[in-house]
Amino acid sequence: MFARRAAAAAALLLRLASAADVFAHFMVQNAYAYDVNQWKTDMGAAQQIGIDGFSLNWIPPDCQAGLDWTVDRIDDAFTAAESMNFKLMYSFDMSYSTCNVYWNQTFMADMISKYAGNPATYRWNSNILVSTYGGDQVEQYGNAFFAGLKSSMAYSNNAITLAPALTTYSLAAQSDASSSAGKLISDYSSIDGYMNWQAWPLNTGSNMSCTADQAFQSALKSSGKTGPYIMSVSPWQYKDLNDGNPLDTWVAYSDNLFASRFQELTSDAVNPDIIELLTWNDFCESHYLRDLPSQTDTSAKDYVELGEMGAYVWGQNHAPWRIIAKYYIHWWKTGSPPPITMDQVVFWHRIHPKASTCSGGSSQPVRNAQYTDDAVFAWALVSDKSTISMSIGSNQYWTFEADASGPAMGMVPFPSDLGDGAVPTVAIMRNGQAIHTASSSQKVQGYCTYQNFNPVVNLVGPGINSGA
Repeated sequence: MFARRAAAAAALLLRLASAADVFAHFMVQNAYAYDVNQWKTDMGAAQQIGIDGFSLNWIPPDCQAGLDWTVDRIDDAFTAAESMNFKLMYSFDMSYSTCNVYWNQTFMADMISKYAGNPATYRWNSNILVSTYGGDQVEQYGNAFFAGLKSSMAYSNNAITLAPALTTYSLAAQSDASSSAGKLISDYSSIDGYMNWQAWPLNTGSNMSCTADQAFQSALKSSGKTGPYIMSVSPWQYKDLNDGNPLDTWVAYSDNLFASRFQELTSDAVNPDIIELLTWNDFCESHYLRDLPSQTDTSAKDYVELGEMGAYVWGQNHAPWRIIAKYYIHWWKTGSPPPITMDQVVFWHRIHPKASTCSGGSSQPVRNAQYTDDAVFAWALVSDKSTISMSIGSNQYWTFEADASGPAMGMVPFPSDLGDGAVPTVAIMRNGQAIHTASSSQKVQGYCTYQNFNPVVNLVGPGINSGA
């Protein structure tokens, strides 16, 4: 008994000593309308759940026409972050294989150096931390390119620590983690750390394990790398490019992914240096945590033009997922779960069964759709013993138990006959009384005007429930 307690105490001390910060991946392309105040609004909402900074994803301003505003938005972001005690790091998007002007080391070095003295610039072991999305599948980049950038920054006395997200290796690690991690270190001797982008199960109907995370972190340490291991956590993945290519319309098994992935962090299965949430505002991949932006007010400072992809985004509020993130972020940072002071149930669902034939959207079947469950899912956090009751259509009063010991999860399947549509309802029951009840903002229908595997997220009880 003593040995087990000692081991648990040692693991807790290790987590407390090693735990660093939480970042959220931010798509700068969706910040065209932002000003300094809008940046502050987003940063404040992120800080409220324990996020310490944004990882700014941006493509070369001259890669595509009409992106010359990007640098101005980044200027505004640093102005806002400095006043908010918020951190920023670059995630250079190096995934574009067709580009008018690719990233070059001089421009990248200039942009890194521009804010080297700004307190909002995030540092690792005194170096400026730099990340990427990609850099391993486009011939203009690669290990030599990264080595050149690092050399340039060291020469200018603004040394960087490089922790890229090289997607080839993250994907391969889902089937052979050890070999992929070893190959990463062998192929990319220039890197100091690593950001494992793969936050979703790959072509399977079960939640992912931390095997790949453990392999990458171990490979970094055994090779003497001093940069951070960055673990990604995401609530969902669905995208429909509607281009006729079946590879461009997909969903990843995500039904209870968010809580499952976070629980791994609290179980000592893996102890990353940094957590990166995917994402704050990538609306078109359905894993945004931010409130929905303004849909029609083009003068709004958070206005985003989503085009056809907006058909599966508008109305699909995700804000209550931030409650789940806040709970586990606090746990990870402090080493113990936070006290439960409110009664809250976060619940989510898709708006049509997976077998529905839709009049709009991709003409191709949704890849991996067979792995999703036609159900309403709920995550409960209650201050006292409660029964959580869930209903949709003819499936009435499905229940599960929850208490103050920690989160509990339950579900209710879609009924076989949805009629004209059924609205899910969830209630928190205590002592025979419903103390909180809420209905979803959207119903589930057997038919659909647009194919949509992006869920809508709702909340029972007080808390974060924004979103148009």
